[in-house]
Amino acid sequence: MATQRPPTAAEKAAIVNAARDYLVDPYSVRDAEISNVVTLNDKGLKAVCVKANAKNRMGGYVGRTTVSVRLLNGKPVSTWENAPACLNANMSYRRFPELENLKNL
Repeated sequence: MATQRPPTAAEKAAIVNAARDYLVDPYSVRDAEISNVVTLNDKGLKAVCVKANAKNRMGGYVGRTTVSVRLLNGKPVSTWENAPACLNANMSYRRFPELENLKNL
């Protein structure tokens, strides 16, 4: 947690672009938050957590879920739903309106 830093605009944009393929209904996202970025190793692997509420395959909202997004060179390479580190009380979150704005496309 000592390596926390705010996500860059490029990292946020990469996550928003990946959400289009990851989420069932990316245009339904609401209540989105993004955490600080944490360095995982000396090879450049980083992680950031995203909390959001979006519709499922049945068209209903499922409640806010948390996903850890692994970044390599600023690009998402994998995800982990409900990663324990995302629930750490020391993890800082902020609003993520860029993800919610998918509905305006």
